[in-house]
This record gives sequence, C-alpha cells and structure tokens, in this order.
Amino acid sequence: MKSRLEKVYSKLPNQKVNLKAHKVALGLIDNFSYGDVDSLQDEVSRLSYTVDEWFDEKYDAMWDLFMDLKAVYLQNSEAFITSADVAKDEEVLQEIKEKAEELGLSAEDVYPQWQEHKEILSYLDDLENRFDEQVRKMEDFAR
Repeated sequence: MKSRLEKVYSKLPNQKVNLKAHKVALGLIDNFSYGDVDSLQDEVSRLSYTVDEWFDEKYDAMWDLFMDLKAVYLQNSEAFITSADVAKDEEVLQEIKEKAEELGLSAEDVYPQWQEHKEILSYLDDLENRFDEQVRKMEDFAR
C-alpha cells in the first residue's frame, strides 16, 4: 500500500531537470561587477556625461573666471583708489581738528563730515590690505 505522498509523486511527470547547468549560469552572472547591464549602463552614462559635456562647461566657466581675476589682481586692469592717493587727507583732517580745537570747537563743527571722512580713510586702508592679500592668493594660485 502506497502512502499519500507516494501517490502524489507517482502522478507527477517523471522528467529529470539538469539544475547544475542553471546554477553555473546564474553563478557566472553574479560575478559581474555591477550586477546587471542597467547598472553598468547607468555608471557608463554618468562618466560619459562628465567627459563629454560637464567638464567642458565647468572648465570654460572656470577659465573665464580665472581670466577675470587675473586681469584685476595680476594685470591691474582696474585703477582703484589707494591710500597713497589720499595720503594728504589724513594730514588735512588732523590740521582741521587742531585748528578747531584752538578755537574751542570740535572738528565736526568746522567740517561736519570729518568723522565720516576719517572712517572712509580707515576703511580704505582695510580694503587695500585685503586686496593685497587677495593678490598674494592669486599669485600663489597662478604658480
């Protein structure tokens, strides 16, 4: 007498399937570096865009910026005011202050924009120092 399981098995087709060949094929596919062709295509497309388009766009933009910076900072294409251009202003401001004090007045009584003028000259000194530092950065970069 056959068990129920034997009866079920006896009704199934009696064909042998060579699963070893399938396992080998699947095993080889698993050895691909990027798993599947879509992942590989995505990575190649990303590199293709970088090489064919992105680099040229970014390089051209960088080159244009560099040439603008070079013109201003290394070739002096812009004639900016310097402390030397207004060196006499400090002396004049000091003289105004002294003369005003001799008369018992403040410098602002004689020249209402005295303090503002003094602050602008101080700011100019600061800007000139920072500009000189930026020139040094550009010189280092250009080497």
